[in-house]
Amino acid sequence: MSSSKPLPNSSSATILPPANKAFVPRDYSHGTELRFSTELPAKLQGRIPEEVFTAVIGNINQLLIAAETGSASVYLESCFACLTGYLAYICMETQYEKCLRSVSRLVEEYNRTVFGPRNLSMIDPSERGLRVIEIVLLRP
Repeated sequence: MSSSKPLPNSSSATILPPANKAFVPRDYSHGTELRFSTELPAKLQGRIPEEVFTAVIGNINQLLIAAETGSASVYLESCFACLTGYLAYICMETQYEKCLRSVSRLVEEYNRTVFGPRNLSMIDPSERGLRVIEIVLLRP
């Protein structure tokens, strides 16, 4: 016979309130180009002016588009990596990585200057796999 264990008491489990988050999805209207929608989510209505939100997302989009733009330096970087068996990537930062680091710094700056005073916090899109921009509503 098998011994049965009692189930944990469900009434003692901690129940967390639903998180107040707003998500800015990717914008596929220009194909698979990496950019986010500039439309203000409904949860942010009245919390942040629409023109400020549009400017913030627009600046992030510009950096992300620059990350994917090909240039002579990106071409040479790729050729050098190929010639070294991609070992060059161990000791050098790619153009893409530099742009993502710039996006992270920009998000930190916006959290201090734009979102923080409004009790909001923007999560770096690279932490969400560049699928969405998550904005946490800290206090209603």
